[in-house]
Amino acid sequence: MAFGTGMHPAYRADEGEERGLPREAAVKCWFTAGGRAIPLSMKIRDEEGRIHTVDGIRVQHCEKKFYAGIPAWEYHCSVNLGCGVRNCVLRFYPERCMWRMLGGEN
Repeated sequence: MAFGTGMHPAYRADEGEERGLPREAAVKCWFTAGGRAIPLSMKIRDEEGRIHTVDGIRVQHCEKKFYAGIPAWEYHCSVNLGCGVRNCVLRFYPERCMWRMLGGEN
């Protein structure tokens, strides 16, 4: 079909390249019996190289996205970073078993 309807089963919306400066995050999460990951806490490194533990991640919503064809689960969260509650995005890349955090800065 020339115009496309978006109903083709192999069609995936792609978000393009990643935006923002992601930081590596070591995330402790719970996997449900259905395979859904629920982030519980994380450790991140600041600009001076110190490692901070962040407990009590509150997930507002989660969605599956594709960045340059690479699948990622994007968790929109609020976390307490010591300087107050901040909003951030946690991305889980299942093919790499890797987490990245975007946002959360002052």
